[in-house]
Amino acid sequence: MSINLASKASPKVLERFKLKSVVDGLFSNEYDWTGVHTVRVYSVNTLPLQDYDKTLVNGASRFGNLTEVADTYQEMSVEKDKSFNGVIDKGNNTQQLQIKAAGKVLKRQTDEVLIPYRDMYDLNALAQGAGLMKVDSTALSKNTIVEALMAASAEMSNRLVPMEGRVVYIGETLAIKLKLSDEILKLYGKTAEKVVVNGELGKVAGMHLRVVPDVYMPKGVVFMIVKKNVAVSPTKIETMRVLNNQYIADGAIVQGRLLHDCFVLGGRSDGIFVYSNNCAHAPSVAIANNNATITATNATKVYYTLDGSDPKTSSERQEATVSNNTATVQNIPKGATLRVYSTRAGYLNSGVVNTVNQ
Repeated sequence: MSINLASKASPKVLERFKLKSVVDGLFSNEYDWTGVHTVRVYSVNTLPLQDYDKTLVNGASRFGNLTEVADTYQEMSVEKDKSFNGVIDKGNNTQQLQIKAAGKVLKRQTDEVLIPYRDMYDLNALAQGAGLMKVDSTALSKNTIVEALMAASAEMSNRLVPMEGRVVYIGETLAIKLKLSDEILKLYGKTAEKVVVNGELGKVAGMHLRVVPDVYMPKGVVFMIVKKNVAVSPTKIETMRVLNNQYIADGAIVQGRLLHDCFVLGGRSDGIFVYSNNCAHAPSVAIANNNATITATNATKVYYTLDGSDPKTSSERQEATVSNNTATVQNIPKGATLRVYSTRAGYLNSGVVNTVNQ
């Protein structure tokens, strides 16, 4: 006999994700499932600004050329398909008690396995998709941490990323230095005890702060700033069931299956800033005679675009073959922008480097 709990369990599990997850409220919900493993995200294009010409007569539009408001979409494949499989020994349990025991298993599995796993996966995906990055191997101290955060925030502002909705992710160990920094203690004045003793530090430099276990931070990431709604994290409970009277076990078998992934949306990667102490080297680019020479030290792969789109998210990105730390891109149109980044196995992706073919 099979008792399928998917329809009842899924809302409960998703609610627990919302209440317990460190990425709660961070992602956009503007996506649709278009298949079992496929989601689609729509966006509306902007219109070019034109000069208003009040001299035009005879029915001509003074507002300029009429441009259709088009929409674009990204269609992404959800690749992470995880499951669990356990048995509740029959003992003296009735079928009803076995269902209750299955609920306890679901609760513990959610709190101790699913949520930490998915949170760490999402934070790593955000870091890999970051459009802004600073690399510095010098450890931050209580004297430098606040300035580093403010400089990162300023760089995002200079890329026209709105201040509202920025969230700082920082590990527990570095958060100690932040709480003990002179700037924070001066800012909080008489209430500084709440910061140092109780850890009550809600905002820094106008950004919400989320302190997470050190193991949650992706490899090479010191801290990360993420603007809300720059990414989606589709999650679906595909299966949650209790199997009774199976020949392989004297009891109830609890099985679950989770489909999920995380995608940075096209054109929004500047909404993620990563301060890193170790990542793939950012490539250097030299263009001559419409051909680019890309130096990518220790890179595994190099990806690029020529249409202005973000190579970390664009379906139009191409790979440039790396040989002896060098790659080439040929026949670049005049005025085109070569956007390129490098990857290295086991390391954080580099930031995106932009070079115009003058």
